[in-house]
Amino acid sequence: MIPIRTLMLTAAVAATLGVTAWTTADNMAALPAGPPVAGPPAVAGVAVLPNDLSGTAGRAGILEPGDSPSPSNTPSPSTSPSPSPSDTTPPVTVARGADTRWHRKPVAIAFTATDAGSGVASTWYRIDTGPLKQGTLVVVPASADHKDDGSHLVTFFSIDNAANRETPQQVTVKIDTTAPVLRWKGVSPSPVTTQKALIARFFVREASGSVATALCVYDQYGALVLRRAGPRRAAGAGSLAVLLRAAGRPLTPGLYRLQLTLTDQAGNHSVTSLAPFRDYRPVRATVTFDLPRAGRRVALTFDDGNDEAAWARIVNTLRAYQVHGTFFALGPKVVAYAALARRTVAAGDAIGSHGWTHTDMELQSAAQIRRELALSTAAWWRVARATPVPYMRPPYGAKDAAVLSAAGASGFEHVMLWDVDPQDWRHIGSAEIAERVLSHVHPGAIVCMHTLPTTAAALPQILSGLRAMGYRAVSLPELFAAAARRR
Repeated sequence: MIPIRTLMLTAAVAATLGVTAWTTADNMAALPAGPPVAGPPAVAGVAVLPNDLSGTAGRAGILEPGDSPSPSNTPSPSTSPSPSPSDTTPPVTVARGADTRWHRKPVAIAFTATDAGSGVASTWYRIDTGPLKQGTLVVVPASADHKDDGSHLVTFFSIDNAANRETPQQVTVKIDTTAPVLRWKGVSPSPVTTQKALIARFFVREASGSVATALCVYDQYGALVLRRAGPRRAAGAGSLAVLLRAAGRPLTPGLYRLQLTLTDQAGNHSVTSLAPFRDYRPVRATVTFDLPRAGRRVALTFDDGNDEAAWARIVNTLRAYQVHGTFFALGPKVVAYAALARRTVAAGDAIGSHGWTHTDMELQSAAQIRRELALSTAAWWRVARATPVPYMRPPYGAKDAAVLSAAGASGFEHVMLWDVDPQDWRHIGSAEIAERVLSHVHPGAIVCMHTLPTTAAALPQILSGLRAMGYRAVSLPELFAAAARRR
Protein backbone atom coordinates (compact mmCIF):
# COMPACT_ATOMS: atom_id res chain seq x y z
CA MET A 1 0.00 0.00 0.00
CA ILE A 2 1.31 3.48 -0.87
CA PRO A 3 2.21 5.50 2.24
CA ILE A 4 -0.05 8.50 2.66
CA ARG A 5 3.02 10.80 3.00
CA THR A 6 4.25 9.85 -0.47
CA LEU A 7 0.87 10.58 -2.01
CA MET A 8 0.63 13.88 -0.17
CA LEU A 9 4.06 15.00 -1.34
CA THR A 10 3.25 13.94 -4.90
CA ALA A 11 0.09 15.96 -4.87
CA ALA A 12 1.90 18.96 -3.38
CA VAL A 13 4.61 19.04 -6.04
CA ALA A 14 2.15 18.41 -8.84
CA ALA A 15 -0.15 21.14 -7.58
CA THR A 16 2.76 23.55 -7.39
CA LEU A 17 3.52 22.89 -11.03
CA GLY A 18 -0.09 23.03 -12.12
CA VAL A 19 -0.27 19.23 -12.69
CA THR A 20 -3.33 17.29 -11.50
CA ALA A 21 -2.42 14.90 -8.66
CA TRP A 22 -2.57 11.21 -9.46
CA THR A 23 -5.17 8.92 -8.00
CA THR A 24 -4.23 6.15 -5.63
CA ALA A 25 -4.75 3.64 -8.40
CA ASP A 26 -2.46 5.59 -10.71
CA ASN A 27 0.26 5.59 -8.10
CA MET A 28 -0.20 1.89 -7.39
CA ALA A 29 0.36 1.12 -11.05
CA ALA A 30 3.27 3.53 -11.58
CA LEU A 31 5.45 3.03 -8.52
CA PRO A 32 8.03 0.24 -8.59
CA ALA A 33 7.89 -2.52 -6.05
CA GLY A 34 10.03 -2.08 -2.99
CA PRO A 35 10.33 0.31 -0.08
CA PRO A 36 8.34 3.53 -0.12
CA VAL A 37 10.03 6.40 -1.96
CA ALA A 38 11.10 9.45 0.03
CA GLY A 39 9.97 12.00 -2.53
CA PRO A 40 7.21 12.37 -5.13
CA PRO A 41 7.06 10.03 -8.14
CA ALA A 42 7.64 11.33 -11.63
CA VAL A 43 4.74 13.15 -13.21
CA ALA A 44 4.37 14.67 -16.64
CA GLY A 45 6.62 17.70 -17.05
CA VAL A 46 8.30 17.23 -13.63
CA ALA A 47 11.80 15.85 -13.11
CA VAL A 48 12.15 14.41 -9.64
CA LEU A 49 15.56 13.54 -8.24
CA PRO A 50 16.11 10.93 -5.52
CA ASN A 51 17.19 12.22 -2.14
CA ASP A 52 20.82 11.18 -2.57
CA LEU A 53 21.12 13.40 -5.68
CA SER A 54 19.72 16.54 -4.09
CA GLY A 55 22.15 19.45 -3.65
CA THR A 56 23.48 20.45 -0.27
CA ALA A 57 23.80 23.92 1.14
CA GLY A 58 27.16 25.43 0.30
CA ARG A 59 28.75 28.88 0.25
CA ALA A 60 26.28 31.29 -1.28
CA GLY A 61 27.25 33.90 -3.80
CA ILE A 62 29.64 33.96 -6.72
CA LEU A 63 31.64 30.82 -7.41
CA GLU A 64 35.31 31.32 -8.06
CA PRO A 65 36.99 29.19 -10.76
CA GLY A 66 37.45 25.65 -9.49
CA ASP A 67 34.64 25.83 -6.93
CA SER A 68 32.01 23.10 -7.05
CA PRO A 69 29.32 22.06 -4.64
CA SER A 70 30.24 18.96 -2.65
CA PRO A 71 27.62 16.32 -1.86
CA SER A 72 26.90 15.61 1.77
CA ASN A 73 25.93 12.32 3.40
CA THR A 74 23.80 14.20 5.93
CA PRO A 75 20.22 14.61 4.70
CA SER A 76 19.15 18.19 4.24
CA PRO A 77 16.50 19.33 4.85
CA SER A 78 15.33 17.79 8.11
CA THR A 79 12.63 15.16 8.06
CA SER A 80 10.07 13.78 10.45
CA PRO A 81 9.18 10.08 10.55
CA SER A 82 5.49 10.76 10.04
CA PRO A 83 3.22 13.63 9.06
CA SER A 84 1.42 15.57 11.73
CA PRO A 85 -2.34 15.76 11.05
CA SER A 86 -2.50 19.06 12.95
CA ASP A 87 0.24 20.74 10.84
CA THR A 88 -1.37 23.05 8.27
CA THR A 89 1.42 25.63 8.02
CA PRO A 90 3.78 25.34 5.04
CA PRO A 91 7.53 25.64 5.46
CA VAL A 92 9.46 28.85 4.83
CA THR A 93 12.46 28.88 2.49
CA VAL A 94 15.10 31.59 2.37
CA ALA A 95 17.44 31.97 -0.62
CA ARG A 96 20.91 33.36 -0.03
CA GLY A 97 23.38 34.42 -2.72
CA ALA A 98 21.12 36.33 -5.11
CA ASP A 99 21.29 40.11 -5.44
CA THR A 100 20.50 42.87 -7.90
CA ARG A 101 24.01 43.15 -9.34
CA TRP A 102 25.34 41.79 -12.63
CA HIS A 103 27.87 38.97 -12.36
CA ARG A 104 30.55 37.64 -14.70
CA LYS A 105 31.14 34.46 -12.68
CA PRO A 106 28.77 31.62 -11.71
CA VAL A 107 26.41 32.48 -8.86
CA ALA A 108 25.52 29.95 -6.16
CA ILE A 109 22.20 30.23 -4.37
CA ALA A 110 21.68 28.27 -1.14
CA PHE A 111 18.18 27.45 0.11
CA THR A 112 17.45 27.13 3.82
CA ALA A 113 13.99 25.83 4.71
CA THR A 114 12.39 25.68 8.16
CA ASP A 115 9.18 24.12 9.41
CA ALA A 116 8.25 24.13 13.09
CA GLY A 117 5.46 21.59 12.72
CA SER A 118 6.21 18.37 10.91
CA GLY A 119 9.64 19.27 9.60
CA VAL A 120 10.86 19.93 6.04
CA ALA A 121 10.53 17.03 3.64
CA SER A 122 12.16 18.51 0.53
CA THR A 123 13.13 21.70 -1.30
CA TRP A 124 12.65 22.15 -5.05
CA TYR A 125 13.95 24.64 -7.58
CA ARG A 126 14.22 25.34 -11.26
CA ILE A 127 16.18 27.86 -13.38
CA ASP A 128 13.99 29.69 -15.89
CA THR A 129 11.94 27.01 -17.68
CA GLY A 130 14.37 24.21 -16.94
CA PRO A 131 13.54 20.96 -15.15
CA LEU A 132 12.41 20.95 -11.55
CA LYS A 133 15.12 19.62 -9.26
CA GLN A 134 15.31 18.74 -5.61
CA GLY A 135 18.13 20.22 -3.54
CA THR A 136 19.33 23.05 -1.39
CA LEU A 137 21.99 24.54 -3.69
CA VAL A 138 21.70 25.77 -7.25
CA VAL A 139 24.48 27.24 -9.37
CA VAL A 140 23.52 29.66 -12.12
CA PRO A 141 26.27 29.19 -14.74
CA ALA A 142 28.29 31.88 -16.49
CA SER A 143 29.91 30.13 -19.42
CA ALA A 144 32.77 31.68 -21.39
CA ASP A 145 30.84 31.40 -24.65
CA HIS A 146 28.35 33.97 -23.27
CA LYS A 147 25.36 31.66 -23.78
CA ASP A 148 24.25 32.24 -20.18
CA ASP A 149 24.27 36.04 -20.41
CA GLY A 150 21.04 37.67 -19.34
CA SER A 151 18.58 37.65 -16.44
CA HIS A 152 17.66 34.25 -15.00
CA LEU A 153 14.59 33.52 -12.85
CA VAL A 154 15.15 30.94 -10.11
CA THR A 155 11.89 29.52 -8.71
CA PHE A 156 11.94 27.56 -5.43
CA PHE A 157 9.66 26.16 -2.74
CA SER A 158 9.67 23.55 0.02
CA ILE A 159 7.24 20.87 1.21
CA ASP A 160 6.92 19.65 4.78
CA ASN A 161 6.16 16.14 6.05
CA ALA A 162 2.47 17.00 6.34
CA ALA A 163 2.48 17.70 2.58
CA ASN A 164 2.00 21.41 3.09
CA ARG A 165 3.65 23.17 0.19
CA GLU A 166 5.05 26.65 0.25
CA THR A 167 3.93 29.24 -2.28
CA PRO A 168 6.71 29.33 -4.90
CA GLN A 169 9.18 32.18 -4.53
CA GLN A 170 11.50 33.67 -7.11
CA VAL A 171 14.83 35.46 -7.23
CA THR A 172 16.60 36.92 -10.24
CA VAL A 173 20.25 36.35 -11.11
CA LYS A 174 21.86 38.55 -13.77
CA ILE A 175 24.81 37.14 -15.72
CA ASP A 176 27.02 39.21 -18.03
CA THR A 177 30.28 37.75 -19.36
CA THR A 178 30.50 40.00 -22.42
CA ALA A 179 32.80 43.03 -22.32
CA PRO A 180 31.39 46.37 -23.47
CA VAL A 181 32.14 47.49 -27.02
CA LEU A 182 32.88 51.06 -28.12
CA ARG A 183 32.85 52.27 -31.70
CA TRP A 184 34.49 55.62 -32.38
CA LYS A 185 32.30 58.05 -34.31
CA GLY A 186 34.86 60.84 -34.63
CA VAL A 187 37.30 63.13 -32.89
CA SER A 188 37.09 66.85 -33.55
CA PRO A 189 38.55 69.24 -34.24
CA SER A 190 41.58 67.63 -35.85
CA PRO A 191 43.91 69.26 -36.26
CA VAL A 192 43.41 71.29 -33.10
CA THR A 193 44.44 74.91 -33.61
CA THR A 194 43.13 76.55 -30.42
CA GLN A 195 43.12 75.91 -26.68
CA LYS A 196 39.57 74.53 -26.76
CA ALA A 197 38.74 71.03 -25.59
CA LEU A 198 38.76 68.11 -27.96
CA ILE A 199 35.41 66.32 -28.42
CA ALA A 200 35.46 62.55 -28.90
CA ARG A 201 32.19 60.96 -30.07
CA PHE A 202 31.41 57.27 -29.80
CA PHE A 203 28.74 54.60 -29.44
CA VAL A 204 28.78 52.09 -26.56
CA ARG A 205 27.12 48.70 -26.73
CA GLU A 206 26.57 47.14 -23.30
CA ALA A 207 23.73 44.93 -22.08
CA SER A 208 24.01 45.74 -18.38
CA GLY A 209 23.53 49.49 -18.87
CA SER A 210 26.17 52.01 -17.86
CA VAL A 211 29.95 51.63 -17.98
CA ALA A 212 32.80 53.25 -16.08
CA THR A 213 35.37 54.96 -18.28
CA ALA A 214 39.06 55.79 -18.00
CA LEU A 215 40.88 57.91 -20.57
CA CYS A 216 44.49 57.58 -21.71
CA VAL A 217 46.27 59.82 -24.23
CA TYR A 218 49.49 58.65 -25.92
CA ASP A 219 51.86 60.68 -28.06
CA GLN A 220 53.04 59.69 -31.52
CA TYR A 221 55.83 57.57 -30.07
CA GLY A 222 53.68 55.64 -27.61
CA ALA A 223 54.45 57.57 -24.43
CA LEU A 224 51.54 58.01 -22.01
CA VAL A 225 51.03 61.75 -21.52
CA LEU A 226 47.59 61.92 -19.91
CA ARG A 227 45.46 59.58 -17.79
CA ARG A 228 42.07 60.50 -16.35
CA ALA A 229 39.19 58.63 -14.75
CA GLY A 230 35.86 59.46 -16.33
CA PRO A 231 32.26 59.24 -15.12
CA ARG A 232 29.91 56.32 -15.66
CA ARG A 233 28.24 56.53 -19.04
CA ALA A 234 25.04 55.02 -20.33
CA ALA A 235 25.08 52.64 -23.26
CA GLY A 236 24.35 54.20 -26.63
CA ALA A 237 25.66 57.35 -28.27
CA GLY A 238 27.92 59.56 -26.16
CA SER A 239 30.71 62.10 -26.24
CA LEU A 240 33.68 63.06 -24.13
CA ALA A 241 35.34 66.46 -23.79
CA VAL A 242 39.11 66.20 -23.38
CA LEU A 243 40.97 69.24 -22.12
CA LEU A 244 44.42 68.99 -23.68
CA ARG A 245 46.40 69.80 -20.57
CA ALA A 246 48.75 67.81 -18.39
CA ALA A 247 50.53 68.91 -15.22
CA GLY A 248 48.66 72.22 -15.39
CA ARG A 249 49.82 73.27 -18.85
CA PRO A 250 48.82 72.59 -22.48
CA LEU A 251 50.19 69.51 -24.19
CA THR A 252 53.08 69.97 -26.58
CA PRO A 253 51.73 70.10 -30.15
CA GLY A 254 51.97 66.87 -32.13
CA LEU A 255 50.09 63.71 -32.96
CA TYR A 256 48.19 62.03 -30.11
CA ARG A 257 45.95 59.01 -29.77
CA LEU A 258 42.98 58.59 -27.43
CA GLN A 259 42.14 55.30 -25.80
CA LEU A 260 39.29 54.45 -23.44
CA THR A 261 39.06 51.59 -20.97
CA LEU A 262 35.47 50.53 -20.30
CA THR A 263 34.29 48.54 -17.28
CA ASP A 264 30.72 47.32 -17.10
CA GLN A 265 28.67 46.62 -13.97
CA ALA A 266 29.76 42.98 -13.92
CA GLY A 267 33.45 43.92 -14.01
CA ASN A 268 34.12 43.02 -17.65
CA HIS A 269 36.83 45.20 -19.17
CA SER A 270 37.55 46.29 -22.72
CA VAL A 271 40.15 48.61 -24.20
CA THR A 272 39.22 50.59 -27.27
CA SER A 273 41.20 51.10 -30.43
CA LEU A 274 43.32 54.24 -30.65
CA ALA A 275 41.62 57.35 -32.02
CA PRO A 276 44.21 59.78 -33.46
CA PHE A 277 44.09 63.55 -33.45
CA ARG A 278 46.61 66.23 -34.38
CA ASP A 279 47.38 69.21 -32.18
CA TYR A 280 48.85 72.13 -34.13
CA ARG A 281 48.14 74.92 -31.66
CA PRO A 282 50.44 77.96 -31.86
CA VAL A 283 53.27 77.95 -29.32
CA ARG A 284 56.41 79.83 -28.49
CA ALA A 285 59.26 78.11 -30.35
CA THR A 286 62.55 77.55 -28.54
CA VAL A 287 65.97 76.57 -29.90
CA THR A 288 67.71 73.46 -28.57
CA PHE A 289 71.37 72.60 -29.19
CA ASP A 290 71.77 69.83 -26.63
CA LEU A 291 70.18 68.46 -23.45
CA PRO A 292 72.95 67.80 -20.90
CA ARG A 293 70.49 66.69 -18.23
CA ALA A 294 69.60 63.64 -20.34
CA GLY A 295 72.56 61.72 -18.93
CA ARG A 296 74.69 59.42 -21.07
CA ARG A 297 72.40 59.57 -24.05
CA VAL A 298 73.15 60.94 -27.50
CA ALA A 299 70.55 61.86 -30.14
CA LEU A 300 71.58 60.86 -33.68
CA THR A 301 69.74 62.90 -36.33
CA PHE A 302 69.74 62.55 -40.11
CA ASP A 303 68.82 65.34 -42.54
CA ASP A 304 67.51 65.66 -46.10
CA GLY A 305 66.53 62.09 -47.10
CA ASN A 306 68.14 62.60 -50.53
CA ASP A 307 69.59 59.10 -50.90
CA GLU A 308 66.91 56.42 -50.55
CA ALA A 309 69.34 53.51 -50.23
CA ALA A 310 71.38 55.27 -47.55
CA TRP A 311 68.22 56.22 -45.67
CA ALA A 312 67.03 52.61 -45.74
CA ARG A 313 70.42 51.32 -44.61
CA ILE A 314 70.44 53.73 -41.67
CA VAL A 315 66.96 52.59 -40.59
CA ASN A 316 68.06 48.95 -40.81
CA THR A 317 71.22 49.58 -38.78
CA LEU A 318 69.32 51.42 -36.05
CA ARG A 319 66.91 48.52 -35.80
CA ALA A 320 69.75 45.99 -35.70
CA TYR A 321 71.26 47.83 -32.74
CA GLN A 322 67.80 48.23 -31.17
CA VAL A 323 68.03 52.01 -30.94
CA HIS A 324 66.16 54.93 -32.51
CA GLY A 325 67.16 58.01 -34.45
CA THR A 326 65.43 61.12 -35.79
CA PHE A 327 64.95 61.94 -39.48
CA PHE A 328 64.53 65.47 -40.88
CA ALA A 329 63.62 64.56 -44.46
CA LEU A 330 62.56 67.17 -47.00
CA GLY A 331 58.88 67.04 -47.93
CA PRO A 332 59.42 65.95 -51.58
CA LYS A 333 61.63 63.07 -50.43
CA VAL A 334 58.93 61.88 -48.04
CA VAL A 335 56.53 61.72 -50.97
CA ALA A 336 59.08 60.16 -53.35
CA TYR A 337 60.13 57.46 -50.87
CA ALA A 338 56.73 56.92 -49.27
CA ALA A 339 57.23 53.26 -48.39
CA LEU A 340 60.53 54.07 -46.69
CA ALA A 341 58.91 56.97 -44.84
CA ARG A 342 56.23 54.62 -43.52
CA ARG A 343 58.84 52.04 -42.53
CA THR A 344 60.78 54.70 -40.64
CA VAL A 345 57.71 55.62 -38.60
CA ALA A 346 56.79 51.97 -38.05
CA ALA A 347 60.29 51.27 -36.71
CA GLY A 348 59.71 53.82 -33.95
CA ASP A 349 62.15 56.40 -35.25
CA ALA A 350 61.23 60.05 -34.76
CA ILE A 351 60.62 62.56 -37.54
CA GLY A 352 60.85 66.32 -37.91
CA SER A 353 60.34 68.93 -40.61
CA HIS A 354 63.22 70.19 -42.75
CA GLY A 355 60.95 72.25 -44.93
CA TRP A 356 60.12 71.66 -48.58
CA THR A 357 62.81 73.29 -50.74
CA HIS A 358 65.89 73.43 -48.45
CA THR A 359 65.90 77.21 -48.78
CA ASP A 360 67.55 79.44 -46.19
CA MET A 361 64.47 80.44 -44.20
CA GLU A 362 66.05 83.71 -43.06
CA LEU A 363 65.67 84.81 -46.68
CA GLN A 364 61.97 83.94 -46.80
CA SER A 365 58.87 85.80 -45.68
CA ALA A 366 56.78 84.55 -42.76
CA ALA A 367 54.17 83.28 -45.21
CA GLN A 368 56.80 81.40 -47.22
CA ILE A 369 58.21 79.76 -44.10
CA ARG A 370 54.77 78.67 -42.93
CA ARG A 371 54.07 77.25 -46.39
CA GLU A 372 57.32 75.26 -46.33
CA LEU A 373 56.37 73.78 -42.98
CA ALA A 374 52.74 73.15 -43.92
CA LEU A 375 53.70 71.27 -47.10
CA SER A 376 56.22 69.14 -45.24
CA THR A 377 53.74 68.38 -42.45
CA ALA A 378 51.01 67.45 -44.92
CA ALA A 379 53.38 65.11 -46.77
CA TRP A 380 54.14 63.09 -43.65
CA TRP A 381 50.45 62.87 -42.73
CA ARG A 382 49.37 61.84 -46.22
CA VAL A 383 52.09 59.21 -46.61
CA ALA A 384 52.53 57.75 -43.12
CA ARG A 385 49.70 59.16 -40.94
CA ALA A 386 52.42 60.74 -38.83
CA THR A 387 53.47 64.32 -38.17
CA PRO A 388 56.84 66.06 -37.81
CA VAL A 389 55.33 68.47 -35.25
CA PRO A 390 56.76 69.57 -32.79
CA TYR A 391 60.31 69.18 -34.21
CA MET A 392 61.73 71.27 -37.06
CA ARG A 393 65.24 71.91 -38.28
CA PRO A 394 65.69 74.95 -40.54
CA PRO A 395 68.05 74.33 -43.46
CA TYR A 396 71.62 75.46 -42.63
CA GLY A 397 70.48 76.09 -39.08
CA ALA A 398 69.20 79.54 -40.07
CA LYS A 399 67.00 80.77 -37.23
CA ASP A 400 66.30 84.44 -36.81
CA ALA A 401 63.28 85.80 -34.94
CA ALA A 402 61.05 85.56 -38.02
CA VAL A 403 61.91 81.86 -38.46
CA LEU A 404 61.14 81.14 -34.80
CA SER A 405 57.86 83.04 -34.99
CA ALA A 406 56.70 81.18 -38.10
CA ALA A 407 57.74 77.86 -36.59
CA GLY A 408 55.81 78.51 -33.37
CA ALA A 409 52.74 79.65 -35.30
CA SER A 410 52.75 76.25 -37.06
CA GLY A 411 52.96 74.26 -33.81
CA PHE A 412 56.73 73.58 -33.94
CA GLU A 413 57.73 74.12 -30.34
CA HIS A 414 61.25 72.74 -30.77
CA VAL A 415 63.64 74.24 -33.31
CA MET A 416 66.32 71.58 -33.24
CA LEU A 417 69.91 72.52 -33.93
CA TRP A 418 72.96 70.52 -32.84
CA ASP A 419 76.29 70.69 -31.06
CA VAL A 420 78.12 67.83 -32.79
CA ASP A 421 78.64 68.15 -36.56
CA PRO A 422 80.97 65.71 -38.32
CA GLN A 423 80.33 67.58 -41.59
CA ASP A 424 79.57 64.34 -43.38
CA TRP A 425 78.12 66.39 -46.22
CA ARG A 426 81.71 67.15 -47.27
CA HIS A 427 81.87 63.50 -48.43
CA ILE A 428 84.66 62.48 -46.10
CA GLY A 429 85.23 58.78 -45.43
CA SER A 430 83.12 56.73 -43.06
CA ALA A 431 85.98 56.21 -40.62
CA GLU A 432 86.52 59.95 -40.39
CA ILE A 433 82.81 60.53 -39.79
CA ALA A 434 82.77 58.00 -36.95
CA GLU A 435 85.92 59.46 -35.38
CA ARG A 436 84.53 63.01 -35.46
CA VAL A 437 81.31 61.92 -33.80
CA LEU A 438 82.87 59.77 -31.11
CA SER A 439 85.52 62.33 -30.21
CA HIS A 440 82.98 65.10 -29.61
CA VAL A 441 79.97 63.44 -27.97
CA HIS A 442 79.00 64.23 -24.41
CA PRO A 443 75.92 63.61 -22.24
CA GLY A 444 72.85 64.95 -24.04
CA ALA A 445 74.64 65.72 -27.31
CA ILE A 446 72.68 66.15 -30.53
CA VAL A 447 74.57 64.94 -33.61
CA CYS A 448 73.66 66.32 -37.04
CA MET A 449 74.32 63.95 -39.95
CA HIS A 450 72.79 63.29 -43.38
CA THR A 451 71.31 60.34 -45.24
CA LEU A 452 74.46 59.69 -47.28
CA PRO A 453 76.18 56.39 -48.21
CA THR A 454 79.30 57.24 -46.18
CA THR A 455 77.20 58.11 -43.14
CA ALA A 456 75.29 54.86 -43.46
CA ALA A 457 78.60 53.01 -43.63
CA ALA A 458 79.91 54.85 -40.55
CA LEU A 459 76.83 54.20 -38.41
CA PRO A 460 77.75 50.69 -37.11
CA GLN A 461 81.11 52.01 -35.93
CA ILE A 462 79.41 55.01 -34.29
CA LEU A 463 76.86 52.87 -32.48
CA SER A 464 79.46 50.35 -31.31
CA GLY A 465 81.73 53.17 -30.16
CA LEU A 466 78.95 54.88 -28.23
CA ARG A 467 78.07 51.63 -26.51
CA ALA A 468 81.71 51.05 -25.58
CA MET A 469 81.86 54.55 -24.08
CA GLY A 470 78.74 53.94 -22.00
CA TYR A 471 76.38 56.01 -24.16
CA ARG A 472 73.05 55.06 -25.67
CA ALA A 473 71.83 56.40 -28.99
CA VAL A 474 68.27 57.75 -28.73
CA SER A 475 65.67 59.70 -30.68
CA LEU A 476 64.84 63.31 -29.84
CA PRO A 477 61.63 62.39 -27.97
CA GLU A 478 63.65 59.94 -25.90
CA LEU A 479 66.30 62.59 -25.21
CA PHE A 480 63.68 65.11 -24.05
CA ALA A 481 62.04 62.45 -21.84
CA ALA A 482 65.38 61.59 -20.23
CA ALA A 483 66.02 65.28 -19.56
CA ALA A 484 62.50 65.62 -18.09
CA ARG A 485 61.70 68.32 -20.62
CA ARG A 486 58.52 68.85 -22.64
CA ARG A 487 58.77 66.74 -25.73
